[in-house]
Amino acid sequence: MHARYSDTIRLLVNSLSALTPELQKAARYMVENPEEIGLNSMRSVAREAGVKPATISRLSKSLGFAEYNQLREPFRQRLRKNEPEFASRLQAVQRRGIDDGATLFGDLRDQEIDNVRRTLSDENYPAILAAAETIHRSRRVYALGLRGAYAPAFLFHYAYQLFQDNSRLLDARAGIFADQLRGIGEEDSLLVVSFTPYTQLTIDAVEYAAGAGAKIVAITDSAVSPAANAAAHTIITQKRSPSFYHSFTGALSVTQTLITLLVAKAGVDAVKIVEEAEKQLSRISAYW
Repeated sequence: MHARYSDTIRLLVNSLSALTPELQKAARYMVENPEEIGLNSMRSVAREAGVKPATISRLSKSLGFAEYNQLREPFRQRLRKNEPEFASRLQAVQRRGIDDGATLFGDLRDQEIDNVRRTLSDENYPAILAAAETIHRSRRVYALGLRGAYAPAFLFHYAYQLFQDNSRLLDARAGIFADQLRGIGEEDSLLVVSFTPYTQLTIDAVEYAAGAGAKIVAITDSAVSPAANAAAHTIITQKRSPSFYHSFTGALSVTQTLITLLVAKAGVDAVKIVEEAEKQLSRISAYW
């Protein structure tokens, strides 16, 4: 049996009501975590979904697939194409939301909490700490996040520039993206936020900056993402969500952590910059 990814997601969602609670649990995990299905074995998927491997096997057969690898193949094809599948996920949320709103809300809450917990894990701490040290020693610090990834990058830049004066926020407005990278070099660092489907302009900027000798700090969703290929520091961020769009809660928690570590490393000059910023903001009545 060969199926397209969108058809497979639709099949999983439409079959939910007829499945046992344990099979529903596995099916929901697949709908909400398509990248994990494409990358991992049946045992790994079962462990993350909180079910037994036999449950994944039974789910595959109940949906008409001879074995798990046939069910997995559309997810693998999706990864190879690296294309967004927002429409099919949106339809899945709509189908759940009509009669399953309270459960969907609970799933969303639990998943967002888990995203932060897994992202700010003990395993990730050394990479986050090393990234903070690299940024601290940089002549200039560039921040980049396009499309949905703009929010974490902007938050980092905004908070960082309150106590340091060497930050540059890259964006694609006015067609001057390339101009903003002129002069980047070995003494600089580039903080980049990039999740699948990876934005081509973001990857081009990462490759250019790395080629110029800048140190890349990648906040991304996989160790094999194109943003991680040239990175000096890669911080793997969990982005799972029962919603149609992936979560940036984990990425935001990383930027918050980096800012806190950088404040701790900053000296008295940072205090002076903040004090001056507060005076200026007060003079122009920035706050109500």
